[in-house]
Amino acid sequence: MDFSQIKELDRKYSMITYPRHNLCLSRGEGSYLYDTNNHAYLDLVAGLGENCLGYKHPMLTEAIKDQVDKLISCSNLYYNELQSQLAKTICETTAFTKACFCGSICDTLLIAATMVRKYCAMAKDSRRTILVVTDAKGARYDAMQNNNLDIRTVRPDENEFKKALDSDVCAVVFAPIQVERGVKLSKYEFILSSYALCKAHGTLIIYDETGIGLGRTGTMFAFEQYGIQPDIVMIARGMGGGVQIAAVLSRGEISTTLAPTDRISAFRISTIACTAALVVIDSLRSGLLEEVEAKGEYLMSKLSKFKKHNFVADIRGKGLMAGIELTPNLKAAKVIGQMESEGFLLDQTDFNTLRITPPFTITESEIDSMYNALAQIFAETNL
Repeated sequence: MDFSQIKELDRKYSMITYPRHNLCLSRGEGSYLYDTNNHAYLDLVAGLGENCLGYKHPMLTEAIKDQVDKLISCSNLYYNELQSQLAKTICETTAFTKACFCGSICDTLLIAATMVRKYCAMAKDSRRTILVVTDAKGARYDAMQNNNLDIRTVRPDENEFKKALDSDVCAVVFAPIQVERGVKLSKYEFILSSYALCKAHGTLIIYDETGIGLGRTGTMFAFEQYGIQPDIVMIARGMGGGVQIAAVLSRGEISTTLAPTDRISAFRISTIACTAALVVIDSLRSGLLEEVEAKGEYLMSKLSKFKKHNFVADIRGKGLMAGIELTPNLKAAKVIGQMESEGFLLDQTDFNTLRITPPFTITESEIDSMYNALAQIFAETNL
């Protein structure tokens, strides 16, 4: 089937909820994706960070193939050896007590909210508000409100946060990196001061890392960069190396709140997803985290050279996640199109920002090739 036929089928039968590039990808290998005409593209999107081990990764591919021959999935009504093994591995690797696996980011929000509501009931705590720290607007956290809890938002500002943390707030949700908001990093001072305030108020601390990706900042979780320990963390993107799986991890007494009657996620966690997650975590523990940190420093050292251009407003990032914010007179979409024509895939997020989230397996020479192509485009941009 050629590309025009694929597009026609998509137009006729699919409900398209994402704007599509004029590109159809058919296979991947290493850090590269190939289209239906076998043109190669260095992938700096990696499924919005999902495909953290790149493509055709030998360990991941073989583990999945082996598991497919045994059992793809089964109901949550029965014990699952791989799910139990994954829970043990992720808890022993981290400071968390228990894990609840699910199928989507939305599921993690429902699970976390249910845990908060039941914890408050168990503690005879009448507080009913979850405070979300964000400068975004929208309905992302509405799913948490369906648990008889009120949702309020506050900007990541120390004075505003102090005022918002009133006597009805039972939990606070933080996002250490607002990925969709131009890869904005939380300020170190704000994270520490707000953490201390939550502790003083006896308020539950929840970190939303679903959009960041396990290991992407060079530590297993982004909150580790601040030397803190939340009560709950929600994770999703990258956990299965491209295979769909998400989780809510908790520690302490709140870990005892969920019960078999709390059937929050209808999505069955497949043995394939558990297998993939085990490979990802094993890879991170076996030296990949240190590689991500080193490659991230190298990436930022290259990107920082673009600050000399008057159309580059800011450059932000941590580990293998970076954002280049452009001024309004140079549209990020235009740069992405130019890079695509040169064989490089980039993404755009809020604030006219180029988002770079390559596979962890990317090499320094591949980073160099991306930098050189972008440098050439910037050099030829006369604004």
